[in-house]
Amino acid sequence: MKTRGTAGLKYHLLPVLLFSLLLASITLSVSFKAAAAESEKTPVVVNPTPTPAPAPTPAPTPKPVQKTVEKKAVTLIQFDTKQLSIKNPNASVKWTSSDPGVCTVNNGGLIQAVGGGSCTITAVKETTKQTKKQTIKQIVTYKWPVKVTPLSLNITKLMLIRRRQGETLSLNNKNALHATSWSSSDSDVASVSKSGYVAPHSEGTAVITATWNDVTLSCTVQVKDATPETLSAFRSPKLAANQGKVILAGATLLDRWTDPYSAFGSTTVINNAVPNATFRNWNKWYKKLIAAYNPKAVVLCLGTDDIGAGPFISGEQAAAKMQNIIRKIHEKSKKTKIFYLALPLYPMNPTAWEATTTYNKLMKDYCKKKKYMTYLNLTPHLMAGAEPDDFFFKAPYTYLSSSGYDVLEDVVVKKVKKAAK
Repeated sequence: MKTRGTAGLKYHLLPVLLFSLLLASITLSVSFKAAAAESEKTPVVVNPTPTPAPAPTPAPTPKPVQKTVEKKAVTLIQFDTKQLSIKNPNASVKWTSSDPGVCTVNNGGLIQAVGGGSCTITAVKETTKQTKKQTIKQIVTYKWPVKVTPLSLNITKLMLIRRRQGETLSLNNKNALHATSWSSSDSDVASVSKSGYVAPHSEGTAVITATWNDVTLSCTVQVKDATPETLSAFRSPKLAANQGKVILAGATLLDRWTDPYSAFGSTTVINNAVPNATFRNWNKWYKKLIAAYNPKAVVLCLGTDDIGAGPFISGEQAAAKMQNIIRKIHEKSKKTKIFYLALPLYPMNPTAWEATTTYNKLMKDYCKKKKYMTYLNLTPHLMAGAEPDDFFFKAPYTYLSSSGYDVLEDVVVKKVKKAAK
């Protein structure tokens, strides 16, 4: 059985418990709302780092306008110079050479040929062009192909005949014409003038050198005695350029005439005389050394070595032998004018004077009978009364002196040049 005190306490506790529950509910609701309101506030940041503004996007740079101009090829000889040019040049033009060992170029476009070979000279010109919207760069490339020929001599090997016409050497660069230094390793064999003319003097070999701009070039010169073989090799009768010339033929007297070439001027002369030759020799040689050239005129001087120095023959025999050779020449070359040059009387060979005089007289008579023959009377011009004048002869007085050859020139050249026209 429940007591009254216990039941009354039960009824007093119930309201207290309900109030407590209500109060707790209100407290939770208020806390939740406060938390929700707090969460909705903007958070406060202390000393924030500013965010940089994005950079503006630059306008794209236009590509340069490029153009290549191929120029005309340039041909030079070593040490030549040439000025190149372009349209409207400016300070920005850059000149270059692909091979400075062949040619160089300065800032103004002047090229200098240095050595043989090929290269390319390039000029690059940059300019700018302003439009309303942008600036445009223009690049023009100019190119010149260049070929350089090395400095050289016109002849590097030369064969000359003793006491015959020489040859003129020259460098292929015309600027070297008056500036070349010439020298000979043996002037007794072959000498060389300041202009490069090589004169042969005696049998042997000499080296001719030419120096210009510190470059030295050489030509080997071989000088030989006059023989049918060397004479034919020196002036080949097979070449058309040697046809229709004046031929000097015979023995020592004409062989020792060192400069008939200047005397004849524009009339070309080929000296085919062979020293110490005889009639017997020329019976074998006339085809090769005379007829093969089909000459307009031939000067014959032969017989001294047969009458005086060789096996002695009479004047009559000498004339017969000479006339026989003349007939053979005429049969091969009917249009050739033949000149007989009378033999001089040599001071040191008086035993041959009588035969020589007879020989000359018979040949003079023979020439009068032949339309194609002319007698050139040298002998009287070399005499002092009844004897030869020593002034016109060279010791040991078996050869003509320079004065004697001056007389020979006066007797021969004018008439022969006229016939050779």
